[in-house]
Amino acid sequence: MTARGVRPVLVAAVLLLAALATASHAFAYAFLYLGSSNGVPRRWDLASLPGGRVPWQISTAVGGNVIGNRAPIDVLTEAFSAWESLDTCAIRFAFQGTRDERERNAFDRVNLVTLGASESLGTGVLAAAFLSSDGAGVLNDVDIVFASNVPYTTSAAPEPDAYDLQSIATHEIGHLLGLEHSGLARGTMAPFSDRGDVYQRTPHEDDRIGGSLLYPDGGFPALGGSRAGRLTLAGSPVFLANVVAADIDGPIVASAFSRPDGSYVIDGLPPGVYLVYAEPLDGPVLPANVGGFRSAFGATPTTGYGTFFH
Repeated sequence: MTARGVRPVLVAAVLLLAALATASHAFAYAFLYLGSSNGVPRRWDLASLPGGRVPWQISTAVGGNVIGNRAPIDVLTEAFSAWESLDTCAIRFAFQGTRDERERNAFDRVNLVTLGASESLGTGVLAAAFLSSDGAGVLNDVDIVFASNVPYTTSAAPEPDAYDLQSIATHEIGHLLGLEHSGLARGTMAPFSDRGDVYQRTPHEDDRIGGSLLYPDGGFPALGGSRAGRLTLAGSPVFLANVVAADIDGPIVASAFSRPDGSYVIDGLPPGVYLVYAEPLDGPVLPANVGGFRSAFGATPTTGYGTFFH
């Protein structure tokens, strides 16, 4: 349903301060589903947008917590371009200038990025993407709000005492696409970041697969493979396990969450030989960090088990 008079379905995805000083280098992708939908993804209908591009604007208000030697608009342009550069993903954006408004509005159909909002995002939250969609999951308004109480830098070089604006922006734009947080501790869509971190500037393989599944291009995913299965523990299905596909030579490529019936599918895998294992979300990433996925199914995550191979 796309009528303007219908109240949009709104969800917020937030990026948090880093929970650990160090973390394993692993990646994962998942989607922001409609609440209580049993797995209806949120995504843009590119065919209905002018030129097939998702429009965005930036607020002219910039908080005093943003420092650095690059203009914020240049940093944000780089962040949007990082997703456009994926050769298997059809997402494209259109910059439509600046706006004087500094606060988000879920009903104006303007995708606003604001660095000077007065809204409090909560303790430990660096930024948040607020997604509005219709009942079929078609996105119609996404606002990205950066916290006003944490230090950001626009500089190209890492700054150990500030959060990298380009990295955080690239992460939030992933939410704008419809991507959920990663189930593991690294990658662009990881739910944590730390001062001086810049690794989230460039989407990793798992991020590429996730974006490409939502907006396939260049023959994707027909050129790749898929791994599917069902997890059980003592005969009962395992919900919200993080199922990881790692290349036999060691690098982790991608992962997905299991559904309430224990089923999982990892699509878009490049040709290769993979080792697959499942692990609970028991830290540093927790079920609370993937609330958009949980709310789609309304089930209780399975706990009380260790990592096992599948």
